[in-house]
Amino acid sequence: MFVRRPEYFAAAVLGGVLAIASAAFTVINLDTGISCPDRKTMKEADDIVARAGMLTSSSEAEIRIAKSRVEDGLVSCGDYVISVMTSPEYLLTGVSDEKFASDLCNVIYGETRSDEVGLIIDDLKDNSRTVAIDRAMASENKDLKASGTPSGKGSVISDVSLVSAIDSSEQYTVGIREAKGSYTATGDDVRTDFFVDGSLYYGYLRFDDGNNGKGSDRREFVLSWDTADCVPGKHEVYALLRSSDGRGTVISGGEITIPKKVSIYPDSVAEGLIPSGNQTAWYMIDCGDDDCYIDFAGLSDDIRVSLYDLKGDLIGANENPGIPYAMLRGRKQDTDAVSRETGISGVSNCFYVCVSRTGTGSDIGKDIDFTMIQSKECAYFDGCYMAVTGDDGKGKVKLTDMSNTTYEVERKKAGILPVNGALSECYINDSAPDQFLDIYPEFDYRTRDYAYYMNRTGSIAVRCSALEGYSASVTIKADSNGDIFTLDQGQLYEIPQGETVITCTVTGFDGTSEDYSFFLLNGDDEGDFSETTLSKFPASYYSGLWLLHSLKPDYFFTPYYTNLAFDTALAAEDSKGRNLIQNSSYPSYVKPNSQVYDKPDWMAAKTEVVSYYMDPRNFFTPERIFAFEMLGFDPKVHTTDGVREIIRGSFMDGSADYDYAELIYAAGEKAGVSPYFLASRIIQEMGYNGESALCRGDLSDFEGYYNYYNIGAYATTEPGGAVVNGAKYAQWGREWEAQEITDTEASYLLPWTSVERAIAGGAIWIATGYIDKGQNTLYFQKFDVLDDGTDKYNHQYAQNIMMAYSEGMRYYRSYDSIGMTDAGFEFIIPVYNNMPDSYGSLPE
Repeated sequence: MFVRRPEYFAAAVLGGVLAIASAAFTVINLDTGISCPDRKTMKEADDIVARAGMLTSSSEAEIRIAKSRVEDGLVSCGDYVISVMTSPEYLLTGVSDEKFASDLCNVIYGETRSDEVGLIIDDLKDNSRTVAIDRAMASENKDLKASGTPSGKGSVISDVSLVSAIDSSEQYTVGIREAKGSYTATGDDVRTDFFVDGSLYYGYLRFDDGNNGKGSDRREFVLSWDTADCVPGKHEVYALLRSSDGRGTVISGGEITIPKKVSIYPDSVAEGLIPSGNQTAWYMIDCGDDDCYIDFAGLSDDIRVSLYDLKGDLIGANENPGIPYAMLRGRKQDTDAVSRETGISGVSNCFYVCVSRTGTGSDIGKDIDFTMIQSKECAYFDGCYMAVTGDDGKGKVKLTDMSNTTYEVERKKAGILPVNGALSECYINDSAPDQFLDIYPEFDYRTRDYAYYMNRTGSIAVRCSALEGYSASVTIKADSNGDIFTLDQGQLYEIPQGETVITCTVTGFDGTSEDYSFFLLNGDDEGDFSETTLSKFPASYYSGLWLLHSLKPDYFFTPYYTNLAFDTALAAEDSKGRNLIQNSSYPSYVKPNSQVYDKPDWMAAKTEVVSYYMDPRNFFTPERIFAFEMLGFDPKVHTTDGVREIIRGSFMDGSADYDYAELIYAAGEKAGVSPYFLASRIIQEMGYNGESALCRGDLSDFEGYYNYYNIGAYATTEPGGAVVNGAKYAQWGREWEAQEITDTEASYLLPWTSVERAIAGGAIWIATGYIDKGQNTLYFQKFDVLDDGTDKYNHQYAQNIMMAYSEGMRYYRSYDSIGMTDAGFEFIIPVYNNMPDSYGSLPE
């Protein structure tokens, strides 16, 4: 529910306050002993009252009452005419002296008499309108004149100039609206009236001598109105500047729409909604003594968000098409200055938020849902968006969810969203073919590093935008062989031969600064990478490999030529349930009408999903490249501490019975296999929390048997069939029904009746069955495409299409945690014939 602020309407100008009683404008003495008019005069007075009432559209009842008061001697006919023709209702119609004289003639005589109009206009040159009315009435009948003596000239307003109007140029009006301007006045008897839907709001007029008190009659004014005083909806508003000579000037007005607003609060999370049939939703937040931070996340459609200050003026608007976030930022407002300027006390640091549909794709018939997080940082933790409401400076943050429940979490595990100081889009235009460069990888606001290879002369232009929009700044610099240039948005820059780095630096509202780097290689590099490495790969690999070399110059990349056409390999992999995806996790990745190949819901992956994970070019980033890492044991790289980092938080971390890190390291060392690979494979197969009975040895009918790598656990359509097959292998090897372990299987330490035997023996099995046979990367274990004279596509470790990718990511995180990502790793990268131009993409 919208909560009205404790602020009130005021009219103001920059000086002292003049409260002018209405009696100073219209002098009507009700205690004068006015005699009742005679019958003839009464008939004339009735007609005059009726005609005067028509000027302000008075009702018949109101006119009858006025006639009765004149007839009873409570007021004179002149008093009534003066009250009507100096009233705000009459003056709001914008009455010039010529129109006033014409209207007065019609009121007195029932017609316009040009000679009388001329006399009235002449009278107005030296007298006020009240005097002109009184004299004109008396000239017709002295019994019709005013009961008192109206003032002479009075204060006269002229040359009114409006700088800003009280209504808004926006579709909606919010906040404390102001009409600013100046006028010339011959005296101080000046006041303002403000009308909303015909109802008068009392105000104050404060004015400032335009010549700093040196006697000038030019004065500046500020008329202020807090829209919080009005209910939501459409309203007619007008401001009238009046002087004691009976004249008035409409200084601002028109129809406005005040939106219904919902209050949101700092350091909190709220659900937002644009209901079907509505274009906008409005919110209001009082930020107290702080800056304003609002993040929009979980958008069900693209939106445009706009922030307005406490005066209802637009601070800025932001929209990020295709990105599920939008941001609004605003500096703490000087509420004391606003109070001094407007005369309104108790002004709060209030901001107004408009969320609107955007683009032609928005369906007005559907709701748009979103979550609003009102904090400097926001997080996605435990499946929910949360406000970051505290930081102990020691690596822990406090999170607050929508129900105001708080959580103390390690910062690195809190899921802090990287939205401060981030780009929302970046385009590098190649002026030669006049098209955008196909940078690698495709731009994503979360990714900081990119590359592009070219071998020609040409110029480029860079254009980019910040995720925080108006509240952030972006600078662009080019570094070519040590020569640094600052570029404007869209400025052409000629790319020289060799290496160039374009850096886009985003400085966010909170001062956070992030660099986005674009590593460009035109022809050969300064070293020998293009000659010794790039030249061995297809040109479509160049940009990705140049990115990796720019970031990790000690990495080695070795091509493996499969001698297979990519389409041929894809067709083989995209059959017989060779590649599965879990429907409950990635329903859009599942092939329509696929059967369930393994419980609970492992189904065939779509062709485009298989193509994406098969195409090596989708994995040329520091985080993804480890799908191609050589999996042999390397004592210079592999450590027990590294294994501990991989298993941290998993079911193997902190076990009271086993030191899993030591067991896995020893197994890898003995088998000649990367212990990081073994640790990751166990988590992949057993589940992060040890969901599989094969790591506990408690499967019914197979108690005491372990199989940490799911060896022999091929999928069946029977519930739990893969786990049963894995237990059978742990007991008797491949020929379970024969119940005989071969000599080869005995070398794998079968049967696996202990944790130690299962981990060490499984490592030997992997080394013998895969690594020693050339399937020495995660990719080759997932996709059997080796050109080794054997049948292809059948000797694949897992059906999970994401195996190589997910395990490779786990390796990277492990290396990163121990500072090893810069080591001299070797990566074996497959090369296919006739690779598609596009790398492909995953379904949304």
